[in-house]
Amino acid sequence: MGLAGLPGREWMIKDAKGRKYSYDSAEEAFEELPEYGEGAAVWTREVYRVLFLTKSIDGWQQVPDPRG
Repeated sequence: MGLAGLPGREWMIKDAKGRKYSYDSAEEAFEELPEYGEGAAVWTREVYRVLFLTKSIDGWQQVPDPRG
């Protein structure tokens, strides 16, 4: 592992009340999305991990539901 760290992607659902729930993949997040009700959305960000630190370059971005 170099100093640049390991690239990866994080996924979360943010519900209408602002609570956040983490997921390992887009598929998992979109599968669970209906459980959080109206106003919930899937968000993602690209991160770089170095040891115990996680750094995001662009921050969280909302992802449109591919199911329409």
